[in-house]
Amino acid sequence: MTRWLLAAMLVAAVPVAGQDGPQGQSGDVSFQSNVSEYAIEMDRPLVLHDGFYLVVHIAENRVYVFDGTRSVWSAPAGTGNGFRLERGEHQWKFWTPRGLFRVQRMEKDPLWEAPDWHFIEKGVAVPPESHPSRIMRGIMGNTAIFLGDGIAIHGTNQPTLLLNPDPDACRVSHGCIRLTNESARELMHMVDVGTPVLIF
Repeated sequence: MTRWLLAAMLVAAVPVAGQDGPQGQSGDVSFQSNVSEYAIEMDRPLVLHDGFYLVVHIAENRVYVFDGTRSVWSAPAGTGNGFRLERGEHQWKFWTPRGLFRVQRMEKDPLWEAPDWHFIEKGVAVPPESHPSRIMRGIMGNTAIFLGDGIAIHGTNQPTLLLNPDPDACRVSHGCIRLTNESARELMHMVDVGTPVLIF
């Protein structure tokens, strides 16, 4: 049994982030995959939605676009590394949250506003909140698909970190889902604001 199929059965059995499980139901649902590793065919949709929806599969570090029960696109991804950082009363854990999200907005050539942890991690002084040094170009690649709560699916300026065939080696982000710039731009043209995104 592939890790994908096992994880799909687990997400069916356990409600995700306060939501009911796939198809709006909680309870044990068995999914059957009968195609290749990256082209997935399920016996029922993971998300009830009329149109494309996204699945971020953390165990495999891949992003899928599904149309009903069938995946129509996928790409390797980078997800949260699980590292913890503390400074005084502040704590950060860099993991990718699981749950059912929706696309909130999309941007081409996004600018990244670096949070405090970025400077702490680098061992440099944290600038004031409105300081220009917090605004960085290129870190998020050429495309960002924002899901809310500071999480986005976005491109990268370090694509080689995503191309290792070992999924565990691709746990490289601070919580966002990274794609190559080419994949991020392709994905942006396949989704709309409001498109569901299941992360598990």
